[in-house]
Amino acid sequence: MLLCLGVRGSRIHVVHTLADKPTSCFQNPAVDQAVRNALQNKEVNVHHNCLLAQLNDGQHPEPLKAVSFTIDGPPLRLECAVFFNFSYKGVDSDAFKAINDACLVFDGRLVIDTTFHTNDCTIRAAGPLTKFARRYHADQWSHVNFNSKEVGQELASVLLPFFDPTLEAPANPTPDLDHLIPTYTQPKTEGGRLPGGYSYLHIRKPSLYTSTAPSVAKPGRELVTGRVETGNYFHLQFNSQDLVEGITCLLLKSLPVSNYICLYGKHQLLLNRLYERFDGDLVHDFY
Repeated sequence: MLLCLGVRGSRIHVVHTLADKPTSCFQNPAVDQAVRNALQNKEVNVHHNCLLAQLNDGQHPEPLKAVSFTIDGPPLRLECAVFFNFSYKGVDSDAFKAINDACLVFDGRLVIDTTFHTNDCTIRAAGPLTKFARRYHADQWSHVNFNSKEVGQELASVLLPFFDPTLEAPANPTPDLDHLIPTYTQPKTEGGRLPGGYSYLHIRKPSLYTSTAPSVAKPGRELVTGRVETGNYFHLQFNSQDLVEGITCLLLKSLPVSNYICLYGKHQLLLNRLYERFDGDLVHDFY
């Protein structure tokens, strides 16, 4: 973002803390290396194994003008005009105060049931700020694992009967089903502009496994065309049933995202016998 705004790379410092996981957030070595090379070419300063020690040399922290880190070598002190902290995603203090003042159950995140109800039946919630109640025994699952658009559509279908009297309100789940969290099937989609002018898109199966915690399930076949150096990299990941389960694109042009999302879940036979044509050297560029 800063590079796109015209900020010189030499004025940008990217600081990785000790808590940062060693695996890449992209879950793809080719994409990760392309970003590293782009940062290096733009002369962006990258620091590893840093621990935040002081703000403003121990003086009053506002306005913030300097930060100090302990590293493997001599201490690192950086003067800053702007400071972005991406080390941890938490709950905003104002949001927590509003939830607490409303007497809603908060257990690290706002607690809901499978029909989006909080402990106050007149208040519903959805999104990454929420978590399922402990009675579901699914603490590792939350809306953050699923496609946000699909979750929003499900919430809208629950709320719509309150605004449209011609619709019948959905029935409450039976006691047996109320012990099961809902199943969402649409893929998780991530993307944006990366250093080097790349357009990035990553589509994957909704699961507990993320870019920093890859799945241990037996993967299927991988098909790749293009190279990151030429700006036309396209990677297809199939599962053991030959269904498209992951898509990674890195292109030096804009991406038609909606078209590529349609590939998710398709069998290779539906893609005009892709395996056969790829092995026959008939497909050179998935774009």
